[in-house]
Amino acid sequence: MAELQTQTHIQTEQMHLTEQRTKIGTKRSYLQIEKTIKFDFLRNGMKFISMLIMSFLIFALFLIIEIIDESNGAIVPTDPADYFEGYLMMISFIILIVASTFGGSMIAEDFEKQTGNLLFPKITKDRLLFGRFIARYSYSAISVTFYYILVAIATFLKYNAIPKFVWGSLGWALLYTFALLSFVTFFSAIMKRSSSATIYSILIVLIVFQLLTMILMVTGVTIEPFFMLTYYSNIITSWFHMPEERYMELPFHRGPEGISENTFYSWITPSATGAVIGMLVWSVICLTIAYLVFRRRQNK
Repeated sequence: MAELQTQTHIQTEQMHLTEQRTKIGTKRSYLQIEKTIKFDFLRNGMKFISMLIMSFLIFALFLIIEIIDESNGAIVPTDPADYFEGYLMMISFIILIVASTFGGSMIAEDFEKQTGNLLFPKITKDRLLFGRFIARYSYSAISVTFYYILVAIATFLKYNAIPKFVWGSLGWALLYTFALLSFVTFFSAIMKRSSSATIYSILIVLIVFQLLTMILMVTGVTIEPFFMLTYYSNIITSWFHMPEERYMELPFHRGPEGISENTFYSWITPSATGAVIGMLVWSVICLTIAYLVFRRRQNK
């Protein structure tokens, strides 16, 4: 009986020790992630300020164009939603620049500058990546939101109202920012330099995806391009006037006097459900591959 009580006491102590170690490990993980976020906030402060300045300058240029057009007799939109949407012509480009700025150095910088020798023994790569991504996505989201706030102020001053569709459009912009930042993080994991990750990301989004879109149009492919990351950016502006038919046929005449006629096929925007699922799938795939590559990658 005494021996049984002794064994029970030992097992109880072991359980308490295990629980204490688990609590200590969880607390340590949380503290490491928290410190990573704070450190990354401080280190990327100048980038954040530059992105805010970029957002302001683009807004200011659109505002100047709007003022010049109105002074030349251009018709002012009666619907504030149309006015707001006019400022979002370059929103996908703004998001691309923001995501590339913060995501290009996400992983590559540790191997480019050999800082991994100092970091990896003290913090696991999953916690490091998680903390950095939270910090840089926060900065990215604030930069994009700042642009929306500027446009919202201009719209309110002009119409004394802000269209309700703005908040939905902002939500899609932030989700697209998350997906694009994940995409750039993937390139940061496989490239040797941060600059290479940034440049390749921008080129693929601006050139490769656009060329693929044109190929789909001229070849008559009617499948919805869920595999194209840039396709999801269309919902940001389409949300103001969501079309009933998201698929469009464009007749194209060519040759002398338009003798021959071809038809181009184009998808205008994904549905709300398709956009959420598609961008989340893109994000999960890119971040998973980035983490796996990051975990196996070694310093030279």
